[in-house]
Amino acid sequence: MSSRELVCIVDPIHPAGVERIAAGHDVIAGEGWRDDPRLADTSVIVIRTSPLGEDVFGSMSHLKAIVKHGAGVDNIDIPAATGRQVMVANTPGGNNSTAVAEGAVSMMLALLRRVREMDALVREDRWAERWGIRLGDLTGARVGLIGFGRIARVVAKICSAGFGAEVAAYDPMVPEDDIRAAGVEPMELADLLQRDVISIHTPLTEGTRNLIDTVELGLMQPHAILVNCSRGGIINEAALAEALRCGQLAAAGIDVFEAEPPPADHPLFDLPNCLLSPHVAGVTEAGMKDMALNVAAVIEDVAAGRPPATLLNPESLA
Repeated sequence: MSSRELVCIVDPIHPAGVERIAAGHDVIAGEGWRDDPRLADTSVIVIRTSPLGEDVFGSMSHLKAIVKHGAGVDNIDIPAATGRQVMVANTPGGNNSTAVAEGAVSMMLALLRRVREMDALVREDRWAERWGIRLGDLTGARVGLIGFGRIARVVAKICSAGFGAEVAAYDPMVPEDDIRAAGVEPMELADLLQRDVISIHTPLTEGTRNLIDTVELGLMQPHAILVNCSRGGIINEAALAEALRCGQLAAAGIDVFEAEPPPADHPLFDLPNCLLSPHVAGVTEAGMKDMALNVAAVIEDVAAGRPPATLLNPESLA
């Protein structure tokens, strides 16, 4: 028999998920959640991008689980949660993987076809300049994926089946035979960075922080583009700004930042060859609804006393 949980939804999620959760549980939500008198009795926390550590959940003596809306959990203090025997589960996959993959490919196309610059030619009465601008193609391009999880596999399928691109991937955590089975060439990072289009799809860990730094950017081709719809912190943003400024690579598309929101004086802001978006690659109607319903399903597992299928810290059950 399932228990009725007190669920604190820290960050906004799709109304369909809230409705599903509220049908069987009590809910704390909205901007005033910190001031809710019931907060100390919270048994489940739902989080998206806000940082979550003991300063928030340390006083919640009834807390059973933290449910991440999305895949990446770098904003959650998992060791602290585990020490309190609090389960941490995420919600990867589903429509959100497709949404993020589409977002990454849309950035590739926008950069290759220089969409923002073409728009400016029309608006600024510079029509005649169009003949002097070289546009790129995704069709037949050599695409390199850093990381080969769910999202990267969708990107690979879109690029290869949809555009005839030659796709390679670097992921030391995935067996090379598994990469080949997906029709993708496994490759070491230094070789991968020689490709025309590089797209990042690895989680942020201590091992991937600043994975793309000055040395790695120096390996890229002057015509290449770099896209990051994964996590800020994987690219050294100051090094990227300098590489774009001096022509080490042609352009970059950045959906995620080390600090979100980024500061007003961020070095990428004044670069015309850098396309920016506010961490929304996966924020489509279908993607958000699907993920919110997945959050509700994880909460049902918790309420029924079942370890969620996406439990990240099984040692919390000890």
